[in-house]
Amino acid sequence: MLNANGSYVKVYLYLSMCIQDGVDNLSISSLADMMDNTEKDILRALKYWEKCGILRIQRDKTDGTVTGIEMLNPDNSAAAEHAKNRAGSAPVKTGGAGTADSDITITMVDVTDNSGTEDAGKAEQTSLSPGKQDAGKKKDSHSPGRTVNITVTAEQTARLSKDDVFSWICLIVENYLKRPLQTAEIQLLTYLYDNLHFSKELILHLYEYCCSLQKTNAKYVQAVALSWAEQGITTPEEAQEFSVNYTTSHTAISKALALGRPLAGIECQFVKRWEKEWNMELSVILEACNRTMLSIHKPDFKYIDSILGNWHRNNVHTLQDIQKCDENYQKTKNAAKPKARTNPSGKQNQFQAFQQRDASPDEMEQLEKLLLTR
Repeated sequence: MLNANGSYVKVYLYLSMCIQDGVDNLSISSLADMMDNTEKDILRALKYWEKCGILRIQRDKTDGTVTGIEMLNPDNSAAAEHAKNRAGSAPVKTGGAGTADSDITITMVDVTDNSGTEDAGKAEQTSLSPGKQDAGKKKDSHSPGRTVNITVTAEQTARLSKDDVFSWICLIVENYLKRPLQTAEIQLLTYLYDNLHFSKELILHLYEYCCSLQKTNAKYVQAVALSWAEQGITTPEEAQEFSVNYTTSHTAISKALALGRPLAGIECQFVKRWEKEWNMELSVILEACNRTMLSIHKPDFKYIDSILGNWHRNNVHTLQDIQKCDENYQKTKNAAKPKARTNPSGKQNQFQAFQQRDASPDEMEQLEKLLLTR
């Protein structure tokens, strides 16, 4: 029980209650609706308890459909025997399991032999891709915008079910989420812990960070985790520093360009080059964004890249460096301008060969009065 997933425990406890109370009209589909799971989740829970020796699934030999469930007594204790006698072994008939119309019989039997327990099944695969944010919630810039297939094998599931550290991680994450873990979330945790080798501290920090943003679905958590993995992050301190820098720079650039959305993947690659390879300060990048908007009146990362590339070649990294670079550019521009032509002979050309009129103050006053009286 201590190592089991919370939703699995709910399935087992409810089946035990049905045996003792003689509940009728019980089906796997009704269990799925009651526990807000799918029928596959219920069958997966039954397979888990079958592996633990708690119950046994009966299947039809011809087509493999589930025909019954035997609730086993693993310790054969006197108390369990008394409970069995009290509840009786009368079957509880249920509806079909979603694979056939035949009834499923759930019985309690006093069996300690766990032979016949079948394999937990083939590897399960799920596709977790960053999706759209819920309506009305503030968007952030942590979505890489790609799909990654996460594969969890039966061997991993069996091995990690005996791992105390992994079980403790699942328990703490359930406390963070304030609900039992769903199948996709268990698969994601398995992938992070066993495939990406995230430490327990990093996994817990991951869920703390996502809970602080009120974005706890498996798709978003996966997007953040894969982003950290790509950056080679291994500790909560590195993850926190990356998250602060990511949020600050990307949000500021998006606002400066009036995008009204998170940066796309290719745009993030531009930002990464400006910050990591060229060592540009955020203020310098924002200045390039401002000049781009004033010049071409639209956000163009290639245009920004050309500005910053020119500054990089001129060893510009701060706003003070930009000012010096602008002054040098202006001097070079002025030096390249052609000088005004002069007439060394001093002779007047055709545009100057006319008599200049000299008007006295009295004449100017008379002209003004004349204009006023017209």
